[in-house]
Amino acid sequence: MQELAGRLKALDPEASETLRVISYFDALTAGHASAEVLLRGASMLAGCPAGITSPALGLRVDERGRRSADSRAPESWPARAVTGGGTVWLERDGNAHANDDMILERVALALGILFERTGPTESVHNPVEPLLDPAETIEHRQAAAQTLHLVSTTRYRVIAQPASTTNAAAGPSAVISTVAGAVRAEIVLSTDAVVAPRAGIGIAASPADLVRSWLSALTALRLTSDHEPVLHGDDLGSLLLLAEISPAGAPENCDLQSLGVVIRETPRILPMLDTLAASDSLRAAATTLGFHHSTVQSRAEELSAKLGFDVRTSRGRTRLSVALALHRLETTHFD
Repeated sequence: MQELAGRLKALDPEASETLRVISYFDALTAGHASAEVLLRGASMLAGCPAGITSPALGLRVDERGRRSADSRAPESWPARAVTGGGTVWLERDGNAHANDDMILERVALALGILFERTGPTESVHNPVEPLLDPAETIEHRQAAAQTLHLVSTTRYRVIAQPASTTNAAAGPSAVISTVAGAVRAEIVLSTDAVVAPRAGIGIAASPADLVRSWLSALTALRLTSDHEPVLHGDDLGSLLLLAEISPAGAPENCDLQSLGVVIRETPRILPMLDTLAASDSLRAAATTLGFHHSTVQSRAEELSAKLGFDVRTSRGRTRLSVALALHRLETTHFD
C-alpha cells in the first residue's frame, strides 16, 4: 500500500491523500482501535474537531485530538450515520476540504465495525490507551494498570510498531493515533526478547511509569530507517529530547533545511548519508557501502558543499547525525 501511495503521489497528489485516509482507518480497524482513537484520527486528519453521538455514547475531540467536554449538536456540521446507531461529524468551518467526505465515510465505517464487535458502550476505551496517555491522571493510569493485571513491582517495556505490522501481539496492545500516524503499542516484560521487522523498543519502567516507556518507544520508532529498522530507547540518550521539539515550534535550522534539499534532489542518497554519519572514516564508509574509496571521497566533498558543513570531519558527522534524526522525526509517517 505504501509503495502504491508513493507512486500515486507523484501522479495525483489528491488521490494519494485519499488513499492515505483509507489505509489509515484500515490500520486502526485492524488494530481494534477504540472509538476515541478513531475520532482522534479523524480530527487529526481533518484538522478540525470531530464528534459522535448515539443513544449509548457521546464523545467529542478537538482539532489536536484531545477529548473535549464541549459537545455541540451535529446538525450544522458535515455528518455521516454510523451502522449500529449514531452520527459522526466534523466541525468544519468554511468550505469543505477535499478529503472531508472520505474521512467521514471511513471513520463511520470503522465505528460501525467496532460497534458490531463490542457495542457502543464498551467501545470507548482499551485500558492500554489511558495507561499510555500522558494527559491522563495518575489515578486513571493506575486503574488501567490494575485492569490489565500489571504487577507494580515488575518492570515492563512498550514496543512501538507501525499499525500495519502483521506480528501477533504477545501482550496487551492498542493502536494509538500519534504524530507519526497509527502506531501499535504493546506492553511486554522488560526481559522478553523482541523480534520485529521495524520497531522502537521503550525503556524499562514500572506500570506507573509506562508513559515514559511509550514515549521513548515512539521516538525510537520514528528514528528507525532501512539502515536501522529496530532501535532501543535505552541507546538513544539525549536524542530522545529531539522529539520534544515540534517541527512547527522549532527555530529554523540551516542543517535540516539543506539536508531536505539534498534528499529531495536525490532520494536514494539516504543510505550514503546514514553510512557517512555512522562511520569513523571515509575508508570505513567505502567498505560498508561497497564503493571505491575515491568514489566516496568525491561524493563526500560534493555533499559537504551542498550541506554547508564538512561531513569528512568529526564535527560534520555529528551535525549530519542530528540533521538526519530531525529529518526523520519531521517526515516519518506510518500510514
